[in-house]
Amino acid sequence: MKILLLPFFRMPSGHHKAAEAIISHLSELEEDIDIKTVDILSYFHSGIERVLSNTYLKWISTRPASYSKFYHSFMYAADQLPNRKLQISACFWDKYMEWRMAKVLEEEAPDLIICTHCYPSKLLNRLKKQRKGYPPVINVYTDFFINDIWGKTHIDFHFVPHKEAKEQLMQHYALKEEQVFITGIPIHPAFHKAADSHQKNCVLVAGGNNGLGQLHTFIKQLSSEQLSYTYKILCGNNKKLFHWVTSLQHEKIIAVPYTGSREQMNSYYEEASAIVTKPGGITITEVLEKSLPVFIFDTLPGQEEINMSYLQKQRLIYQMDTGQAIEQQITQVIDNEEILTSWQQRLSRYQSEKEKDIKTSLITILKENQNLYISSLKKSAFPSYLG
Repeated sequence: MKILLLPFFRMPSGHHKAAEAIISHLSELEEDIDIKTVDILSYFHSGIERVLSNTYLKWISTRPASYSKFYHSFMYAADQLPNRKLQISACFWDKYMEWRMAKVLEEEAPDLIICTHCYPSKLLNRLKKQRKGYPPVINVYTDFFINDIWGKTHIDFHFVPHKEAKEQLMQHYALKEEQVFITGIPIHPAFHKAADSHQKNCVLVAGGNNGLGQLHTFIKQLSSEQLSYTYKILCGNNKKLFHWVTSLQHEKIIAVPYTGSREQMNSYYEEASAIVTKPGGITITEVLEKSLPVFIFDTLPGQEEINMSYLQKQRLIYQMDTGQAIEQQITQVIDNEEILTSWQQRLSRYQSEKEKDIKTSLITILKENQNLYISSLKKSAFPSYLG
């Protein structure tokens, strides 16, 4: 069978990480499976994709308040765009991209489509509303909320992060319970595995890969304190950040270069007592899977603001106050058994909402839609699921 994965944009993002996680899970399900990832924008217009990606990064870094306002009005009020000109432009653009999407489906002829970004989902929802015969579509949500751009009523299946999201889809869009799976936000299988036993003697600091946010300010403040923990700064592909942190020559603040190994990243998580990061859906899900206390030092406008609101409501993260000593805020949680136990109990309640994992959900969909696949499932991998 052929499965088409649809993120959006080519720049590294949670949508692509989710797609990679799905690919890894899918590879364990069938002997003969063709998985293809397509960004429909760069598929036809790579130049436009680059311009839009650069515009987005510049916008959120130079005018965060403006982007936040746009996101909250556009993504949460899809039928009430900021002005009529933009509404007309969006209408023409959507029609054009629907036509392009139909061309992709004609060329690729998939048996199943999985969306990890809201815009391809929106296009497919409209196409499926207009005409029957398109293959089944799964929405895989990568944040702790569901924005208004995602297609919903004509999308066949939904992998949601938590119970509240499932109830929202069923109540507001009349979806059937069997269409919505509480899987949690998808993460790579490597992060479900326990690494070799390590002494937990460090705090990870993430969120510096794209150079956005207030990480430099955070590290400067950290370097001025008397530290008892070692802080590993995950620099990703940000070479400027790596060289700057290295130049500090601080024995307790260590720059960690990019690693493409999920096993290595899993080891970093296993070695840590806590993580300081931003509220991105994938990263937060990874570290909660590892039961790492999460401290938020900065929040980008848009998605991260809304993720932050949900996580605070569930009391799953700790908001840092830059006006106070950084390490003191961390140690008063991780060195306090009573506070840590309460947090772990809240985490357990949240994780208990998950009904099925990604693999089980995919198997359920394939079994209930026999026409979707032509090769046999690997019974040796999941005998209990197959009966």
